[in-house]
Amino acid sequence: MALIEVNQETCTKCGICTLMCNMIWGKEGSYPSQVPGTDEFCMRCGHCVGVCPTGSLTHKEMPPEQTPLIEKSLEISFKQCAQLIKSRRSIREFQDKDVSKKEIERIIDVARYAPTGHNNQEVQWLVINDRAYLRKISAIGAEWLRFVMKNNPQMAAMFQGIIQQMDAGRDMFMYNTPAVVVAYAEKNNPIAATDCAIALGYFDLAASSLGLGCCWAGFFYMSAGSYPDMIKAVGLPEGFMPYGALMVGYPKYKYQRIPARKPARIIYRP
Repeated sequence: MALIEVNQETCTKCGICTLMCNMIWGKEGSYPSQVPGTDEFCMRCGHCVGVCPTGSLTHKEMPPEQTPLIEKSLEISFKQCAQLIKSRRSIREFQDKDVSKKEIERIIDVARYAPTGHNNQEVQWLVINDRAYLRKISAIGAEWLRFVMKNNPQMAAMFQGIIQQMDAGRDMFMYNTPAVVVAYAEKNNPIAATDCAIALGYFDLAASSLGLGCCWAGFFYMSAGSYPDMIKAVGLPEGFMPYGALMVGYPKYKYQRIPARKPARIIYRP
């Protein structure tokens, strides 16, 4: 079986697939076909399968059960999409309620559809949802904060208040979150940081549909990529590094209004 095949019994010769993919070619009014010798250039993006109006294209590595039809009844309006995005808040006060592995996996299953450069799909995930281990992470985080204060006087003033609150028993590093989700990839990948950030953005928005809230764990992410004790505690595979992290949990309080934001600054070119 060729990588891409066309069912000539159902193909209408519309030519849309030839416009979507350089690997597919066909003269106007003729059946399209894959250009010989192009298997290695296929990005496995699935555009050819997804765009065909009659379902006449078959990709060897994408069986029909992996390419479900888009349900028109589930499409949302711009107004609904706008509220989802605008109402998203950073959550730092969580309910004393665990986030199940199943719920996190449901969200990751959506977030993995985030776009990646050249469709590499190189984003990998680390989940920590053990409260005892998260307390250990916070303790190491406090050590990292003190280390940064000692070696970077410019950060000392900002971190001093955080350390004082942590010494008083308030977790200002992980905010007593019941779970943390980390997106990581290979160190030598120049586009990994962008791809991981996009994937986490997808995760962040999708989490709200399950009643969950997120907050970008900046301190944790920074220390997990540079501080030896945190690197060891996180335990990523050799040659990999974190490119972003989210604290995840059930919000303790609900927001009722959408806070104001600065007007968009836009430049147009002729």
